[in-house]
Amino acid sequence: MEFVYVFTVDGAEWEDLVIYLSKEEAIAKSKKHPNVRLDIYKKSADGYRPSYSYYLNGLLIESS
Repeated sequence: MEFVYVFTVDGAEWEDLVIYLSKEEAIAKSKKHPNVRLDIYKKSADGYRPSYSYYLNGLLIESS
């Protein structure tokens, strides 16, 4: 998997985070909860690193 998607609710604890492995699931969850970020992490040589891009209301918000 090149990417993982993390459902991140403001003020959430670690046990509240949900990880999605497919882009389609992440987008569907983002549309269902339009005010919650779904952060995108990209695979690197030593694990997954933040891409600084995320889905919000089903739309991709890319880092600049």
